[in-house]
Amino acid sequence: MIVRSARWGVLLLAASAALLAGAGAAAVTVGPLPPPGLAGIILPLAGLLLGVLVLFAGHVSYPRVQNLRVYLAGYSIGLQSILYVVFVGLARYYIDAIPTVPRGYREVVYLLGILLAGACTLLPAFPTYRSTRILTLVLVGLQATLLTAVRFLPASFGFLERLEPDRLLSPPAIAAVGLATAVVLVNALLRPQTFYLRGAFSGIALLAAGAWVLPSLLTAVGYGPVSPDFVALLYVSCAPFFLAGSILAHILARMEHRVSYDPLLQIYNREFCNRILAEQSSINTRPPLCVMMIDIDHFKQVNDTWGHQAGDRILFNVAQTVQKSVVPEGVVCRYGGEELIVFIPGRTGRDIVPLAQRLRASVEGMETSLRSKRISVTVSIGISDRRSARHSLRQVVRAADKALYIAKENGRNQIRFVRIKEAAR
Repeated sequence: MIVRSARWGVLLLAASAALLAGAGAAAVTVGPLPPPGLAGIILPLAGLLLGVLVLFAGHVSYPRVQNLRVYLAGYSIGLQSILYVVFVGLARYYIDAIPTVPRGYREVVYLLGILLAGACTLLPAFPTYRSTRILTLVLVGLQATLLTAVRFLPASFGFLERLEPDRLLSPPAIAAVGLATAVVLVNALLRPQTFYLRGAFSGIALLAAGAWVLPSLLTAVGYGPVSPDFVALLYVSCAPFFLAGSILAHILARMEHRVSYDPLLQIYNREFCNRILAEQSSINTRPPLCVMMIDIDHFKQVNDTWGHQAGDRILFNVAQTVQKSVVPEGVVCRYGGEELIVFIPGRTGRDIVPLAQRLRASVEGMETSLRSKRISVTVSIGISDRRSARHSLRQVVRAADKALYIAKENGRNQIRFVRIKEAAR
């Protein structure tokens, strides 16, 4: 299917970078001693509420998108924020009852954020519901156990102080940047059909690594010192806020996908075609624009002879062959039954005839295996174009449909081109 480049989530990655820049500006503004009300009440409460929000968002997302990555990310980031606020952000209210916060605790939270982003990048998206629940419970339970143990048994985790970067080019800072870069690169190299989740997980890694090195970076460039604890509170507020927005974008994109795509052929459906015809889509419909109507010859005979399962497989193979032939120039939709329609912006019909000839030959040479049989089909293609804005898209489609009718009446397995004025006769 066609997946727009924005489906990767570039804007989400840019939003995470903007949040990180805003956090840096806020840290510089308040300096090394942030106001008690801001650091002791406002930010902890914001982190707590946003942590609960994103945990809830991850939980309720599953019936709608059934995605382990979203489910796990919501629970994990939400729990990180909640535990950090309870164990650290609000600790001043009961500090006499527990040990002081151990060195390296902030960095453990950042490291878990980066590792989560990497895990969500590589884990399968759609295991069974039981597997999703078990895996999420195990990973989130391990995270909660680690954060609790480090907080209340600091003497056993003294080695974690090595995670604190004492300067910009220290090993912890280099490791943080390296891990986050690896997450972004892996997301960039993998297929983008995740409805913005590539950018979302890259953004989480960027926020965690950025918060990790931000105090050292600001000091190195002359804007420090700043409060690392204040930066950590900003992180546990920004990360769930960013992820909640990402989950919302993902759910909306998946809903659009379900409305606009044919699940059998994995191309756009008639509903999306109607949006193009109404000029309510993002497709450029200004002249020149070419329209191809494609119909599988004798498809009813294929279904009657080989069965509907064979027919569905042949229809899928033809649709994918058409899509590979016209993408990225064109947009393929299922028009109805075994009929496909292709919109090719910026091209006239005469320009597209050679492409249509190659497409017709590709389908003719294609074989679909069914048990011990190999089935071949042919297609008839009708072409028209929009050369003037005075002509509506529906007029162009009617002309292409007439051209398709002529191709079928004259023996099928051929291409015909009809202009709008000729179709009106």
